[in-house]
Amino acid sequence: MKLLEISEDNYQKIIEETVKVLRSGGLMVFPSDTVYILAVDPTNEEGVKKLLEFKNRWTGKAISVAVLDKKMARDYVNLNENGENIYTNLLPGPFTIVSNGKHKVIKEIEAENGTLGIRIPDNKYVHDLVKLLGKPVTATSANLSGRTPNYSIASFLKPLSNKKKEMIDLIVDAGKLPRNKPSTVIDATEAELKILRRGDLVTKNSQTLISKSEKETEKIAEFLLKKFGGKPIIFALTGDLGCGKTVFSRKIGHLLGVKERITSPTFVIYNEYKLVKSSSILSSYKVGDIDSFLHFDLYRISADYELEEIKFFDLFKNNVACVEWPENMGEKNFERLKKENKVVTIQFKYLDEKTREIRY
Repeated sequence: MKLLEISEDNYQKIIEETVKVLRSGGLMVFPSDTVYILAVDPTNEEGVKKLLEFKNRWTGKAISVAVLDKKMARDYVNLNENGENIYTNLLPGPFTIVSNGKHKVIKEIEAENGTLGIRIPDNKYVHDLVKLLGKPVTATSANLSGRTPNYSIASFLKPLSNKKKEMIDLIVDAGKLPRNKPSTVIDATEAELKILRRGDLVTKNSQTLISKSEKETEKIAEFLLKKFGGKPIIFALTGDLGCGKTVFSRKIGHLLGVKERITSPTFVIYNEYKLVKSSSILSSYKVGDIDSFLHFDLYRISADYELEEIKFFDLFKNNVACVEWPENMGEKNFERLKKENKVVTIQFKYLDEKTREIRY
């Protein structure tokens, strides 16, 4: 068992070494966007055999794989309309999409019914590994069957016998990972989506996410910022009072590096917050030349002159903004806002006392 700590200095060298291990039928522990995973080449019989023996996993229980993009996914599964929509709207992200397989991986990787679960992780490590390998890698969590997932190499190694440790060819240590849940598993083989395992994000359809807590609303905010980031953007937040629009807005600001307390602009139209340029979102997701985070509350807007007084339409250059109650600016003004800026409309709706539907 070889252990390598990955860093910016040795990054490319380690990615190249991991590819050599996979091509030779090796079993590897590798970081992902959710948990540490066990990676093998799913088309390599020797590698798959090692993986199954390590996991104590019986044949017929599917093992998910990670791919580079939708194009690579199509090489290994048949995508119906549901699958196409999910890939377009939810991936990359913390989802595993189950579709009917094309049987191009070792038989034991697919489920007994011939389906295959596929991930496109929002993770540079996995992306670069798959790209260099030129084919998928397995993305099952690095743990023995029935055990909890691992967020550090120390916790992964602790319960293992020497025999199990000897089965691993390489461990790539990226330090302690954020405590994200394993991916949400979605069966997209039928006309109606079915959630097989609940992760941090749960979807109702390809453009609707479900939240049962403030924490889940924050996870959705992070997912959507990563999905639509890369340039100045406005999140237009519509829907019921108390549905989580301010929770969403605060999380966007904090992800962008706002250090001060973000308060709802109840008695003014908006608050402006300067950003910390070292924010991980700014650096990792290339949000661009963003100067500020703007948080608007248009609940009490009643006339156009109130927008004119603050030169509303001139405020969005080089900024990320959350605009609560954009419907109150009137249809004409809202259409102008969308014409002049990148706007993502997000609708919040109560399903019951604790459950919110967030549609984008």
